[in-house]
Amino acid sequence: MAEIEGDTKLFDGLSRQGWIGVAFWMSFGLLIEGLIGFRSPSYLSDPVRRELFRLAHTHGTVLSILLLIVFVYLAKNFIARPVAAIWSLRIGTVLMPVGFLLGGIWHYESDPGVMIFIAPVGGLMVIFGVIAIAVSTFRK
Repeated sequence: MAEIEGDTKLFDGLSRQGWIGVAFWMSFGLLIEGLIGFRSPSYLSDPVRRELFRLAHTHGTVLSILLLIVFVYLAKNFIARPVAAIWSLRIGTVLMPVGFLLGGIWHYESDPGVMIFIAPVGGLMVIFGVIAIAVSTFRK
């Protein structure tokens, strides 16, 4: 019974993080659209910022939907539950888009800012989580 309660808390946290992530990154996308619509010179004249903000919005939204929300519904029936992989997914889905966002806020003339190095760390964590979950499905 303790395992089921632990799984419920784990899945509730995943679901909550997924929906909060979708709400945040979709709102961020709306902000980007507003910057374009109001012809913000600080956004439109900066191609590095535009690209990194788009990457942050896209990765944040897609990772929140696919890797967190969809995983919750699939994992309850089909997938074993490796806790380390799930935490890796949760942390990676935050680090990757935040790395893009921070790399676009503070950046050099034609290069992303130093905080862009957070994005590949998040990407590696997501890849580890996905591979660990894929391997765990063979054991079930």
